[in-house]
Amino acid sequence: RIQILFEYHVRMSILRRLSTMAQKVIYDAHYPLQDLVEGLNDGRFFRGTLRILQKKHELAFVENPVSGEKDVLVEGTDQNRALHGDLVAVQIHPKQRWKLLKSELIQHLTLHQSEGNPEDVVLGENSITFQGKTYNEKNVDDCFLQKTGQVVGIVEKKHSRKTMGYAKAYNKNFGLFSPLDARVPRMLIPVNQLPRGFEQRPKDFSQSLMIASVERWEMTGKFAIGRLLEAIGGDNDDLVHAATRGILCEFDLDDLPFPEDINDEIPDFTITPFDVAERREFDFRNKCVFTIDPATARDLDDACSVEDLGGGVFEVGVHIADVSHFVKPGTEVDTIARNRTTSVYLVQRVIPMLPRRLCEDYCSLNPGIDRFSFSVVWKMNREGEVLERRFGKSLIRSCCKLHYEHAQDMIEEPDREFEPGYLPEIHNGYTARDLSKRIAVLHEIAQNLREKRKKSGSLSIQQCKLAFSLNKDKSMPSAIGSYKSKESNKLIEEFMLKANESVAEKLIEHYPENAIIRRHVGPKEEVLRDTGKLFEKLHLDIDISSSKSMQDALNALNVTPHLPSSIGLVVASFLAKTMSLATYHSTGEFDSEEEYAHYGLSMPLYTHFTSPIRRYPDLIAHRQLQAILEGMPPEEPMSFEEVSELALLSTEKKYSSKLASDKSSLLFLWLFLREKDGMLEPSVITEIGAEAISVLVLRYGITIRLWRRYMDKGVEFQSKEGEWATFRWPKSESYPPVDVTYRLLDEVVVRMKAGDQLFAISGGIVRPGSYEAECVPRVNGVATEDV
Repeated sequence: RIQILFEYHVRMSILRRLSTMAQKVIYDAHYPLQDLVEGLNDGRFFRGTLRILQKKHELAFVENPVSGEKDVLVEGTDQNRALHGDLVAVQIHPKQRWKLLKSELIQHLTLHQSEGNPEDVVLGENSITFQGKTYNEKNVDDCFLQKTGQVVGIVEKKHSRKTMGYAKAYNKNFGLFSPLDARVPRMLIPVNQLPRGFEQRPKDFSQSLMIASVERWEMTGKFAIGRLLEAIGGDNDDLVHAATRGILCEFDLDDLPFPEDINDEIPDFTITPFDVAERREFDFRNKCVFTIDPATARDLDDACSVEDLGGGVFEVGVHIADVSHFVKPGTEVDTIARNRTTSVYLVQRVIPMLPRRLCEDYCSLNPGIDRFSFSVVWKMNREGEVLERRFGKSLIRSCCKLHYEHAQDMIEEPDREFEPGYLPEIHNGYTARDLSKRIAVLHEIAQNLREKRKKSGSLSIQQCKLAFSLNKDKSMPSAIGSYKSKESNKLIEEFMLKANESVAEKLIEHYPENAIIRRHVGPKEEVLRDTGKLFEKLHLDIDISSSKSMQDALNALNVTPHLPSSIGLVVASFLAKTMSLATYHSTGEFDSEEEYAHYGLSMPLYTHFTSPIRRYPDLIAHRQLQAILEGMPPEEPMSFEEVSELALLSTEKKYSSKLASDKSSLLFLWLFLREKDGMLEPSVITEIGAEAISVLVLRYGITIRLWRRYMDKGVEFQSKEGEWATFRWPKSESYPPVDVTYRLLDEVVVRMKAGDQLFAISGGIVRPGSYEAECVPRVNGVATEDV
């Protein structure tokens, strides 16, 4: 019997091997690490981050190491099992495999030949024929070719490999997990990992959200092999909780509660005689210091003050919560904050970087209470010229917690007598009049500071941001709108920028190798070139050669009479896409100070100092500034290697938290649209494809894609990519049939709807001339609606 069993297992093993050999190999093997290193060193490969397109996941790009050239296209199986965001090694394909940039070549040929007509072009698979001549990768300049390549190895797995989605039956051993994010592969998950009852009743779980991770992905695998991490539910009652849990897991963000004993290592809040003596030169407790924040803010980490010194000179102070007084290096609370590096702001909740005792009590600059702070104090005139600057650990007692709305009222009506109860309680013997006078001075200086930044090339691309009102239990949106930035917001922003710039200058002066900085590089040359060609095609005279010229163009668009008011919003959205993200660094990473610059702010030096409650780099800046004031050597409190490592982690976590925040907004938008059964929204066409068009929804600043397959029944759609799209509405009881051809930048009314899948927003253009299209109210030429 044993012999029979042994022979059976041998035969089965051989059959399994033969079966594996017979399977079709889909992906190439990754190169071993040593070969990757050699290839990267000798130039056969190059390294970059894989960016997989959300809407077309078969297409991905990696930044081209050759300056001025387009990013390298990595298509289909050439992505070779790497995921979005991974750091990969890429080998560029031979020239015969590069893609012809047909639209650019057609534009060039028709523009430079007197008898050229785009209608004379005949398109081939990777060629075009124009006036009897065929053009392909063999006979055109490289500028009309898209380089392609293949991932030959994963240098670092940056993607968390975690994702949320739904599972369905596949076979008796596996369920098939389909991620909501199409950039992540479908996975086979062993049935014994799936929820109890799935094997017998898989349809019962069709709407149950799950979180899974990619465990391995073989060369022969159409699907990856996955592991179920969590079945999080997702029925109507707990959909927000389940989806939020999935979002945080997907972006690898820690939302675990702080340990119960975490408060034991936080020092009690006491101000000793030693503290008073140490901070006596920066004791602002009897001065008129106040905070200006959103009405819902609970962690107040910045305050302002201004005193008239006479002769047109003012003492202006920015006072930041002194988190470093309570959070010491090496403690458990510091370790947790260091790993999180940022607070995460979702629609219905905040995941704080620090325990609530710190961020809402000890470190929050609440009114009428003595607080530790770290101050930047200037002597400056009304024009914002700095005559003197000093830094120091300080003590403050805020006299009032103003909201942005209160400060805005004071800016607009400086002599207003506020009725009792309208403003929050004012402490320390000050009055509303005292606050109004100081806010008027700060507003004037802030305007002058902002004007100086604009003249030096500062770029401010204003985009809408979704805002929601929630029901009592914060589980569902009750109204939707967009945030409005007013002069009071800009006032605070200007002084925070000035404080960050001043601290950066101080840090770099003393720590040339290991100062923490915030850096922003300008758009890549090829991206600007493509955007410039788009503006030319749209007959928009926009100079994008510098940040200043971009800002001047945006300002001019907003006051040009013959252009629709929506054009400024659309151009801003196009320009925003050209911008890279700002990043944290240690100064020692660069060869010259010119490389420290912040392009968007047009500042040669910049850091983050003003929000240590919610950003760990700010806490690093606080510790470094204090070390300078105490005369510590440059290697203290942190070495170059430590700062550089933490800067990279902070950049990655800040980006992840932004993606999570955006996805949370998308979730609540989807929920709102589902309950409303859609909304009519004025929009502008920004892209035309073969199967869909993209529109910018003006009121919310979001772009949605309107697919042919989701259009209203009977509506026909034809298009020429990048040129025009024709919609044909059939005859109905109320309206005759109508054909309308749209081009880029045309305004339309869109019925925005919640798609069948979670997070999916779909819709269609409303028939022109219909009652629905005409009833949407318009403000300044752009249809809108107040929440």
